Amino acid sequence: MTAATAPTAPPGSVGWSRPLALVVALAFFMENLDATILTTAVPSIAAGFGVAATDLGLAVTAYLVAVAAFIPFGSWLADRLGARRVFLASVAVFTFASVLCAASGSVGALTCARVLQGVAGSMLVPIGRLVVLRGTPKADLVRAIAYLTWPALVAPVVAPLLGGVLTEYAGWPWIFWVNVPVGVLLAVAAWRVVPTAATTRRPLDVVGLVLVVVAVTALVLGMEFVAQRSTTVPGAVLLVGALAVGVAVVAWVRHVEHPVLDLATLRIATFRASNSAGSVYRAVVSAAPFLLPLLLQDGFGWSPVRAGAMLVLVFAGNLGIKPLTTPLMRRFRLIPIVAVSTLVLAATFVAAALLSPGTPEPVVAVLFAVSGAARSVGFTAYNTLQFADVPAERMGPANAVASITTQLATGLGVALAALLVRAADVLAPGGDAPFAYRVALVGMAVVGVLSLVEDAFLPRGAGDAVRAGRR
Repeated sequence: MTAATAPTAPPGSVGWSRPLALVVALAFFMENLDATILTTAVPSIAAGFGVAATDLGLAVTAYLVAVAAFIPFGSWLADRLGARRVFLASVAVFTFASVLCAASGSVGALTCARVLQGVAGSMLVPIGRLVVLRGTPKADLVRAIAYLTWPALVAPVVAPLLGGVLTEYAGWPWIFWVNVPVGVLLAVAAWRVVPTAATTRRPLDVVGLVLVVVAVTALVLGMEFVAQRSTTVPGAVLLVGALAVGVAVVAWVRHVEHPVLDLATLRIATFRASNSAGSVYRAVVSAAPFLLPLLLQDGFGWSPVRAGAMLVLVFAGNLGIKPLTTPLMRRFRLIPIVAVSTLVLAATFVAAALLSPGTPEPVVAVLFAVSGAARSVGFTAYNTLQFADVPAERMGPANAVASITTQLATGLGVALAALLVRAADVLAPGGDAPFAYRVALVGMAVVGVLSLVEDAFLPRGAGDAVRAGRR
């Protein structure tokens, strides 16, 4: 190993560092917000470009593909050049790509800028989390994960309202221009708090990287296409292709000396469960910001601003429960916490399916807040369990795998919810407007409960390493 030629790590970079966790959380928020905020502005952008709204689907999907597909490359680059350098570079590229997005004059230019933005985001995700996890003792892992979890919960909820307000009152380019001051602030803060780390000069597994990029691209596009009536068959073909290439990825990384994606950490029971059952749970969580606005707007006839304001109550539940998540996980074992939060989340989905246009708004508000609290606790518990038993020397490979599964789970949730809506429309054509969304909400609740099956087979005390500091 050779030392990275960067400024000396600042004081406090060894061990638990709250400033470092806050900087990384802000980077995560910026990346997660950009993954969803564009959807709100699609009609305005399409009108400005003189194209149909459906023509902008590629710009939305291209970002998600780039983020998920290039995570292994970002991890390798961080080992090669140093996490600090690559993190700062990715912030700079992400900010520059945001400027290109705002200045785009065509669908092609916007799509290319979104790809560049996604590649930069793919490096923010694994590198940011890794610099926090590597310096955090197991006893402080719950606290660290609590900081890193909130962006993934908050961004998809506030994105529809923020995107709607910016688009309506300032114009759609401002959904990208707002990243510029945030990026500058983030770069200055990261320069001060992100520590210098040693570098590892291992060769890049080019074959493995190409296979991973192809598999992830086919999977994300397949999930996107299969949920649309006009592209169901191509979507199914892409999903089969993704499965075949995925098998090739597993076979390749098992026999190469320096694999771009090391799957050996999946032998750890808690890590494996967090990336399988946990991904199903994350998919259910990600379906809520997709289904609930549709239920309120298309089903009940609410305006986008009214529906977006109600969705902020989900964020209120997320935020309100945050001070209790760390004490909860110090006091109780992780698996029971996961089970209870999953059951409560599923119950709120079923309750949402029972809402009607005449339901008093305070009732809807309380329901959404409870749902937000449940998803916050479960999300934090799964993310903590994910790394609870991973040894420090395996944290890098484990983080790359976890980052990919987390990104893919988001797309899976939206695609599955869209499929359930379509299935309800086919099985009961001509039903009342909210019917399909009610079916999808109940279906996602069932999926959430089924995710607990694998967790039930984990040994008692799984993840107790993170409870070492409990009082």
